[in-house]
Amino acid sequence: MYNYLKENRVKILLIPLIVYWVALFIGTTIPADHFADVLAISDKIKHFLGYLGLAVLLALNLHFQEKWKFVAMNYIVYTLIICSMYGALDEIHQIFVPNRSSEFLDWLADFFGTITGVGISYYLIQNLIKRKTGLETKLK
Repeated sequence: MYNYLKENRVKILLIPLIVYWVALFIGTTIPADHFADVLAISDKIKHFLGYLGLAVLLALNLHFQEKWKFVAMNYIVYTLIICSMYGALDEIHQIFVPNRSSEFLDWLADFFGTITGVGISYYLIQNLIKRKTGLETKLK
C-alpha cells in the first residue's frame, strides 16, 4: 500500500488535497448569512474537523512528495507550520467577509485540529511503513 500511494500520489493524495483546500477556502469566503446550517454542531468543532482533514491530506502529500527530501522527512513540522499559518491568515481574511468574524478561539480550534490530523497521519504512515517492511522481509 505504501508503494501504491507513492506511485499514485497525484490521483490519490494531491488532487483530493487541492479540492479540499479550495472547498475550505470557499466555505470561509461565503458570508455567514448565506449558509443554511445543515450541521447543528459547534463552530469550533467545524474548525477542528476542517483543519484535521486539511492536516491529514497535507501531511500525507508532504511525506510522499519526492522533490524535497528534507520536507518529506520533516513533514510533521511543515504541516504544523503551513496549517497554522493558513488558519491565522484565514481568520484575518474572515474580517473582510460580511457577517463573519475573526476569533482567536477559531484559530485555536484550527490548530488543535491540525495537531490531531498530524497525529493521525503519523500513525497511518508508520503502519504503512511497518506493513511494507514486514512484507519485504516475508518475501526474502
